[in-house]
Amino acid sequence: MTDPIRVTKIHHACLLIECAGTRVLVDPGTLGPRPSLDRVDAVLVTHGHYDHLDPDLAREALRRGIPVWAPADARGSINDDRVREAVAGASFTIGSLSVRVAGDRHAEVHPELPGPQNRAYLIGEAVFVTGDEHCLPPGPLRLLVTPIDAPWLRATDLIRYIRAVRPERVIGVHDGLLNPDGLAVARSVAASLEREGQAWQRCCRTATVSQSDSGRTTDPRCHPNGSTTGTPVSAKSLRLA
Repeated sequence: MTDPIRVTKIHHACLLIECAGTRVLVDPGTLGPRPSLDRVDAVLVTHGHYDHLDPDLAREALRRGIPVWAPADARGSINDDRVREAVAGASFTIGSLSVRVAGDRHAEVHPELPGPQNRAYLIGEAVFVTGDEHCLPPGPLRLLVTPIDAPWLRATDLIRYIRAVRPERVIGVHDGLLNPDGLAVARSVAASLEREGQAWQRCCRTATVSQSDSGRTTDPRCHPNGSTTGTPVSAKSLRLA
């Protein structure tokens, strides 16, 4: 039996993913409290925008001997040759967790100016973190982590994407710029997914899922008191706490 994977949303797009003693920090940007690097085994960066990458934190991780993976064009922001390039199609292992890399470019935000490279990560054959792009996962997933709000994101595109990917559960991230009224709009989008009757079981700040095992899955569980930033919600939809 494989060990469960625990996913904690720290703030905005920043996550801590844990499994059998392995701790992976994803997208530690600057739109929230600086996360601790204690007992972190690796840092994964989807792209180089400030809300996903804090170059100072990445350099501190490297000084501590913690490996950092990032797209090629984000490595320049960190300015350290020890940064490992995250290449779409590649795979590697961090402790007890497998990682498969997908993605291409950040979703379009300007008609003439292309966005930065974006890398999505399928972690433990269960958790798919998209960054700022709606790319297809490189394999089966159980938990999707994707923006609920962004300058480039239309609600209809989010709905179509989740219909196509069909996760068991979704954690909505990228909400750090929303005021209370904006959060209410995001929740209405989440509610529209619930009304479709799809298998959106929960979205919370801390979730535990089992890793894939020869195509079989077990029931996902949600821990109601394990959040580092607040109590998870329990409604059957993509929700923000």
